[in-house]
Amino acid sequence: MATAKLSNLRVLVTRPADRSGEFAAALGSAGAEVVLQPLLDIAPLSSPEHDAAIQKSRRLLMDLDRYQQLIFISVNAVQYGLDQIEQYWPQWLLGIQVYAIGAATAAALAERDIRVHQSAPAMNSESLLASDDLQCLKNSKVLIVRGVGGREYLAAELASRGAEVDYVECYQRSRPDIGGGQLRALLLQHRINVVALNSGETLNHFTELMGAEALNYPVLLPSARVADIAREQGYRQIIQADNAGTTASLAALANYAENNH
Repeated sequence: MATAKLSNLRVLVTRPADRSGEFAAALGSAGAEVVLQPLLDIAPLSSPEHDAAIQKSRRLLMDLDRYQQLIFISVNAVQYGLDQIEQYWPQWLLGIQVYAIGAATAAALAERDIRVHQSAPAMNSESLLASDDLQCLKNSKVLIVRGVGGREYLAAELASRGAEVDYVECYQRSRPDIGGGQLRALLLQHRINVVALNSGETLNHFTELMGAEALNYPVLLPSARVADIAREQGYRQIIQADNAGTTASLAALANYAENNH
């Protein structure tokens, strides 16, 4: 892991509260000061708001043995998705190929004793779609486990390759109760000089809360796609990691620190 001295960095980590520990600890070990302020919360689906999604997921999971491929898009998808799957399939199905986006997702599946057929090296749909086994999917049924909403790119691309694709949506993302004034005060109090934003959704929330002041901050972003969104919004100091994982994020920060000593 590339961890050049980060002692001059004061990093705001905005990941969900239960997903920030490893990254925050690694930053601290590399010498950075770390402040935690989630800009995204993860929670189970709620009734009656998500009754339709809950009923659909139940129906699809009861028919899980009809699918050839099962894709988990995140650690949250593993946590909430497997909890639901195990209600209907206490014994894991044989013959279904399990895919994971990113090493952390694959590791979360392994911790639950689920064998991963293949995982994407990077934490994005594009990386998974490069897998050899997902190139020709004629007559295949694919089930994607994710949160409510999100990108349609993965499903659309799989369908273009011949697959019949369904979603199980098993958790929701929401915005924590923090105002722009509170966030500005936090950034100033701790003299933050890098803001780590783990997704396009988190980037958008930070921009909305901070307004034009957001553009003054260097932002650590997890992919070229999110970096493009930031450029469109007017950000000038973009630290682009290869993916959202801890190793890639630290490598990008080390390179930034070296070039901005």
